[in-house]
Amino acid sequence: MTTILSLFLVLFLVAGYPMTAEGHQSEKPRSQGIDPLLKRMSIEEKVGQMMMVGFKGSEPTAEIRDLITKAHAGNIILFSWSENVGEPTQVAKLTNGLQKIAAKTPHQLPLLIAMDQEGGVVARLTQHAMELPGNMALGATRSTKGAYTAARLTAAEMRAVGVNMNLAPDVDVNVNPANPVIGVRSFAENPQLVADMGAAAIQGYQQHGVIATAKHFPGHGDTAVDSHLGLPVIDKTRAQLEEVELVPFKRAIKSKVDAMMTAHIHVPAFDPTPDLPATLSKPILTDLLRKELNYKGIIITDAMTMAGVSGTFGGVPKASVKAVQAGADMVLLTPELTTQEQMEVYQELVRAVYAGEISKKRMDESVRRILQVKSKYHLVHHRYVHVNRVEQRVGTSQHRKKAEELARKSITLVKNENHLLPLQLQTDEKLGIISPVSLRDYVLPYHANTTEFKMTSVNPTDSEIDQALEMAKGMDRLVVGTYSASLYPQQVKMVQALTKLEKPITVVALRNPYDIMKFPQVEAYMNAYGYRSVSLQAAVDTLFGVNSPQGKLPVTIPNLYPYGWGLRYGE
Repeated sequence: MTTILSLFLVLFLVAGYPMTAEGHQSEKPRSQGIDPLLKRMSIEEKVGQMMMVGFKGSEPTAEIRDLITKAHAGNIILFSWSENVGEPTQVAKLTNGLQKIAAKTPHQLPLLIAMDQEGGVVARLTQHAMELPGNMALGATRSTKGAYTAARLTAAEMRAVGVNMNLAPDVDVNVNPANPVIGVRSFAENPQLVADMGAAAIQGYQQHGVIATAKHFPGHGDTAVDSHLGLPVIDKTRAQLEEVELVPFKRAIKSKVDAMMTAHIHVPAFDPTPDLPATLSKPILTDLLRKELNYKGIIITDAMTMAGVSGTFGGVPKASVKAVQAGADMVLLTPELTTQEQMEVYQELVRAVYAGEISKKRMDESVRRILQVKSKYHLVHHRYVHVNRVEQRVGTSQHRKKAEELARKSITLVKNENHLLPLQLQTDEKLGIISPVSLRDYVLPYHANTTEFKMTSVNPTDSEIDQALEMAKGMDRLVVGTYSASLYPQQVKMVQALTKLEKPITVVALRNPYDIMKFPQVEAYMNAYGYRSVSLQAAVDTLFGVNSPQGKLPVTIPNLYPYGWGLRYGE
């Protein structure tokens, strides 16, 4: 009987959403069979489908095997810091190995395997893979076609290594320059631009075989606290939230996004319960997102280990129960938790169902949504990838060329006094570079007479500042790379000291675009919006005039430059 039921399940999942010749999903599902399947699944198996778990290791370990077979975990998250994600072939072997473990469980359900491949500063697959400019860089181009292309290329490389779910795009509206966690992960401060770019990205992912995840609902863009470290509060009226934060999420729902991630933020206008994060709020997840906004896809929590949610409510196990009660379909458990700690979450969820704290109806609603998505993406038939084809599909010259085009269009020239840029140096002129990210290899082909001082951190010590100043004194021109300097006082101190040398100085912002607020006296200022190689090359090409700056500010730089500002050479 078990064998017959398993065969039935496989046939159901394969038939879920017919595939086109290109391997993309068609629009009309055949979802008959989910309810009979749910009746045959145990409570323990259903709870496992509601967990996305992590582990440490570059290949399947005994620990992740236990989570899949004993806790029935139906979904996996991969990170580079946990050694899951290295070079592409290794990742493909890993995902195949994980799917093989799942294929030997009683119901043979395929795994959702996810990672954060937002592009730009947040990307896991980077070794021998295409590097893309991030969301704010794409926002600077104003091109929804570019956002679609970036997502399409990302989806192609993710599917090539067996990753079928992206915890992207980030559709937060970054209206707070002091935001320590979103910044360039957002497309812009303009909610309509974020909505347009986000919708294009969702289509790019989902039309090419990768589940998209709009995050972080109901909007993490106007915070000054990192939810990894504490609980941010969005103290706005309902009307204000409707005009800004909710706009991109409504558009994502209209675009039929298949997953949405919650934010560990407190929003009193939606739920006044003191210190309650949205992730644990029934008024936000069920009343607002499900009922009012009519969202039908998967609701997944942000990582339950983050301080914005884990530090209260009895720790991660109790908080996970509360998240499901609030309306979450899937709890995200990252490798900061040991296997035993993740098992404890599983056991607490199972206990809560048997105790009636989570109703069986509520559980079935979540599992049904998860199975529908696995069916839609035809994951039984496309469970494994061809390892020997990975090198031909990831990091290709065609993909890299497209990424380079997007990066070049994003570079934004904000200030250019006395036409300092593009740099036109005589052979004997000395160019000095000071940066937390090395620019030397990109600059040398243009100007050999270059000296670089690379900071050891984004907050240099006084001793490092003295060394940078000593080097700079002997230079004719200076290029300074900054990294969200407005958040790091020592960077600001260093740049301000360099300006007093009265050398021609150009600042290239390698993350957040607001750095010039702290040193508005610099002669030239350019935004690259990221420190990946594709953005560094585009920035240096622009410094030397091989690329003409085309980007427009996706945000306002308070009291200095308006949204939409952007110079061209000669202006």
